[in-house]
Order: sequence, then structure tokens, then C-alpha cells
Amino acid sequence: MVRPAIEAREAVWRELVAKSLAWQPGGGTEGNRRPPLVLSSPLEWTAEQWKDAALHVLQVEAELRKSGWTLGSAAPQWVQFCGCRPVWISQTALHPRRPGTWEAEQQFRRELLAPLLERCGAKTGRLPWRVFLETTWRRVARLALAAPDDLGWLREQVDRLAPRRRWSPWKCCESAREPSGLASVLVKEAAARLGARLVYEWRGSRPLCQPLRPANGMAWVRFHQSEEEAAADYLDQRAVHGEVLPLWNRTGDPMQACPHRTPADLAVAVGRGNVPCAPTELALFTRQLSRMAPVAMVEFIPERGGVEWESFLGAVRGLFRVTSVVETGAGRRLCTLLRS
Repeated sequence: MVRPAIEAREAVWRELVAKSLAWQPGGGTEGNRRPPLVLSSPLEWTAEQWKDAALHVLQVEAELRKSGWTLGSAAPQWVQFCGCRPVWISQTALHPRRPGTWEAEQQFRRELLAPLLERCGAKTGRLPWRVFLETTWRRVARLALAAPDDLGWLREQVDRLAPRRRWSPWKCCESAREPSGLASVLVKEAAARLGARLVYEWRGSRPLCQPLRPANGMAWVRFHQSEEEAAADYLDQRAVHGEVLPLWNRTGDPMQACPHRTPADLAVAVGRGNVPCAPTELALFTRQLSRMAPVAMVEFIPERGGVEWESFLGAVRGLFRVTSVVETGAGRRLCTLLRS
């Protein structure tokens, strides 16, 4: 009896994979390889990503019910992102459906819907809107008991609980920023030379330059220290079906925020406003960068009141070996660093 149950679960899982609702290695067609899945923590998601994750869980549950199956767990960590597309990653969470309520509904409302509501309330800054959201949540909790299997109703509630008015479209503010220039070209060339399949891009709290535009075929994660910029970037990337995954670097240490995160092939921090200028912050940034990838490309840009070139070299040489330095502008230097 055990083997037929396993085979039935695998058959249902293959249907989810075929419909791009679930992810497994090698899921792409020949000549159109999908980039590797990049693990992230829900703590790094913006409200927009929480909303898409919640909607994806409901979509997976609806698809499973067509085959007589259900999700036994609705934990948010079972949703990850391939580019900006959410995918389900836990095959063991699939259970044969029994009569009665959805067994993971309480977990869905507690671990996905409630945090989403909390994040939306924190963004508004206006008491009447927060009161409205809290009232809506109480109504969700009360009415869900009367119609526990109405996934369409739950989907409608999720759609209403994610106000997007705060996030400005990325392209509107991008034109006012300086281009990354020669550094972006050199980064692309280096990534191709390394055969990099996974690249981490570091963005500062107040970047003054445009983000990099990666080549197709590689996974690219962009760590923003501003949640507003991370959300705007996510909406823009999702609209163009981009392969970049923007995340909110709220702790300032991406590897600690997600302990199971895979080190990248290349870490990048270029452009004005992305590399710290103060000596203490630069030393901390260098330590974090050394854990993100064995190879890094960091652009030194002279700033008034910031560290000088020799001090910059002293900060990075404690953990990296400088393998090349290329002039990228007036006083600007792009350094390729190899972890010691």
C-alpha cells in the first residue's frame, strides 16, 4: 500500500511541475534551462512577495483538489521564487484529501494571511486604514469557519489585503539615476568568463545609480537595504518576466538572514551609493561579502569624507586578494577580489 501512495503523490507532483506550479531540478526543456532555485527567507520578502506567495498556495491547493489531493502544510517556507515567479517546493506536503475542512487552512491564515495583513497595516501609517484591516481580519476569521473550503473567497480576501499605493514603479525613479557605466559591462563579461549561474548584487540604502541588467540564463539576486526599493524592483521585474529576484536586506547580512542560502559564484557591488564609505561600515560590508561568494567585484568611488584608496585596499585585503583593478571613471576603480 505504501508504494502505490508514493507513486500517486509523484504523479500529482509531476502535474504541478508541468504546470509550473512546483519546482524540481532539471524542470526546464532542453535549450531553455531554468536558472537554479534560490532559497530566501520570508523575512526578506516585501508585502508584494507575501501576497504572491499566499495566492500561489491557494492556486496549488485548487489544482491539487482536481486530483483528490490537498496541501497538508501551508508553511510559507515551502514557497520559494524562481526569478520573480513563486513555486511550491515540498512534495511531502501533498496529502490525499479527506472529507471535511482543508487541514492546512488554519496554518495558512496564521502563517501567511496574518503576516500579510500585518505588513499591509504597517505600510499605511493611517489609523482608519489599520482599523479597517483589523476589522477585515476579524471578518476573515469568522466567515472562514462558515465556508472553510471556498478557496475563491480566500483568494478575494488576499487580493484586498495588499495595498500597493506606496511602491512607485521602478522605471519612474530609474531615469533620474546615473548609469552604472563601464562597471556593468565588465561585470557581465566576468560573470560569463566564470560561467556563473548565481550572482548576488548588493544595493545600498540610498543608491544613486541604476541597477545592473544581467545577461539571460543566470540566477541573479538583488539585495536591497530599502524595502520600498525592493518592492518596486520586484513589481518591475515581475512585469517584464525578468530573472532577477529582488529581496529586502533588512538585517544587512543576507547569509545570516537565510542560513540555508547557497553561496553565489560572484558577488557584485558597483555604482555610487552601494559601497559604504565609512571605515567601520566598509569593514563590516567586506566581511559580509566574503561569505556571499568566493569572487567579488567591488567599485571604489571617491566620496567627500569617505575612505581613501589606500584605506579601501587595506579594508578588503584582510579577507580578499585583489586580482585586478580597472579604471571605470574619474577616480573610480573596479576591483576583482578573490577570497583568501
